[in-house]
Amino acid sequence: FGFLISKALGFSNVESLYISLALTFSSTVIIVKLLSDKNDTDTLYGKILIGLLLIQDFVAIISLILVTSLGNGGFNIYTALFLFIKAAALIIFILLSIKFFLKKVFNIISTSPELLFISSISWCFFLSSLAYILGLSIEIGAFLAGVSLTVIPFSYTILNKIKPLRDFFIVIFFVNLGISMVVESIATIILPAIILSLFVIFGKLIILLIIIAIIGYNKRTNFLTSLAIIQISEFSLILINLGLKVKHLTSEVAALITLVGLITITISTYMIIYN
Repeated sequence: FGFLISKALGFSNVESLYISLALTFSSTVIIVKLLSDKNDTDTLYGKILIGLLLIQDFVAIISLILVTSLGNGGFNIYTALFLFIKAAALIIFILLSIKFFLKKVFNIISTSPELLFISSISWCFFLSSLAYILGLSIEIGAFLAGVSLTVIPFSYTILNKIKPLRDFFIVIFFVNLGISMVVESIATIILPAIILSLFVIFGKLIILLIIIAIIGYNKRTNFLTSLAIIQISEFSLILINLGLKVKHLTSEVAALITLVGLITITISTYMIIYN
C-alpha cells in the first residue's frame, strides 16, 4: 500500500520502494520507552509488541545489508552474498560468545553494578566496531549486542542501569532528527508528508487490527497493540540515509521521511500514553 501511494504521489519505483519500507517499520526505541514508563512491558499486548518489533528489526537489518550491497552501478549479487556471509559469521560469533564467554564474564563482574554497566556498554561498542570492520552498518552490531545481553541472568539489572543513558540518547536522536530537516524543501513536501503520515497512522492501525483479530486476541489487546505501531522507525531514517549515500534517493525524499517521522512519532506518543 505504501508503494502504491508513493507511486501515486509521483515518486520513481526505487524511491517508492525505499519509502514503503521506511513506512513499514515501527519505532522500537519509542514504543519500548513508553511501555517501560507505563509499566506495560510484561502485559500481553506489551509482549506481542516487543515480539513484533524484534521481527521488524531483523527485517530492517536485512534491508540495511541489501542497501549496503547497492552501489551506483546497481545491485551486485556477489557483494550482497558476501555481506550476508559476513553477517552470518557475526551472528555465529555472538552465539559462541554467549555460550562460552559472555555468561562467564558477566557472572564474575556481577558483584559490581558499575562494572556490569561499563562492561555492557563496552560489549555494545565492541560489536558495533566489529560490524563496521566487516563492512556492515554499526546499527546492526549495536542491535545484536542488545539481543545478546538479554540472555544473560543480569539483563534486568543492566536495563535499569542503562535507562538514564538510553533516555539521554533518545533526546540526542530527536535533536539529530530536527537538525537533518531541510527547511527550504518543506513547502514542496508538506502535502506528501501529510498523506503518508495519515497512511501510517490509520493504514497501519487498520491493517494490524484486522491481522490480530484474525489471530484471535481480544479487542483490548488488539486495539492497544495496533495503536502502538502508528509511527515510523529509527531504522527507517537509517535506511533512507543509506539510500541517500548510494545516490538512490534525493535530499527531498530524506526530508519527506524525516517529516513523516516527526509527525507520526509525536502523534503516536500521546496515543500510546493515553491508550
